[in-house]
Amino acid sequence: MKKVILAMMLAVCSSAYAVSTDSVRGSTGFVERGNSYGKMIDVLGNPDSSYGHIIHDRNGWPHKAVTYSYSLNNVKYEITVVDGAVYSINWER
Repeated sequence: MKKVILAMMLAVCSSAYAVSTDSVRGSTGFVERGNSYGKMIDVLGNPDSSYGHIIHDRNGWPHKAVTYSYSLNNVKYEITVVDGAVYSINWER
């Protein structure tokens, strides 16, 4: 019985995870970390959703950030933009 429960837990935990990447491919090109917000919109179009939040740099200074969600080819991408530039790209199956 313990093995069945362990197998079920591992299956659930391994199916959902997020991975950081350096770029995402859109219909007309690539969006990479450091690209502008305008290029992200040009390449990927309008996002499915977005939310604003605060992130802190290495020195502890706060910066306004907006995370945009896209669904491309059955993969969910979250692209965080800080000061008008792409800060991070995460994807999840």
